[in-house]
Amino acid sequence: MQLLFSTDLAFRTLMRLSAEPERHLSTATLARELSVSRNHLQKVVQSLSEGGYLRTVRGAKGGVMLSRSPAQIRVGDIVRYQERGQTLAECFRPGGQCNLLACCRLKLALWNAREAFLRNLDKLTLADCITSAEDVLELATGANAGLCAKSAS
Repeated sequence: MQLLFSTDLAFRTLMRLSAEPERHLSTATLARELSVSRNHLQKVVQSLSEGGYLRTVRGAKGGVMLSRSPAQIRVGDIVRYQERGQTLAECFRPGGQCNLLACCRLKLALWNAREAFLRNLDKLTLADCITSAEDVLELATGANAGLCAKSAS
């Protein structure tokens, strides 16, 4: 299973904001720190805001911030929200054009695998996904580029 780039970017955005949950960050700052296009990031931020994951504030001291604590945001919920409308295979699409559907047992297996994947992600919160706020801040600002590689070993 491969997640959409926008889902990956949503996770990076949420994890970065988790490092400073009380602070508003501009999309320009986030885009620079995450090394992504500001235009693409703005679309992801808008989606996360519409989904209730982010709060946006306009003005000179505005920006985006988490709408609730990182410990209250489930990873599985983010995947479900960001990947809504995506299907694993043609047979899952409304009006799908698979001519093997009548004799195929693969659809049920794929469905079960997807559900197991999401149930596993439901066990994690955003807070579980970062080692520490300090690590995220150092990486986001480029202060310690080797940190994650070092902590993963």
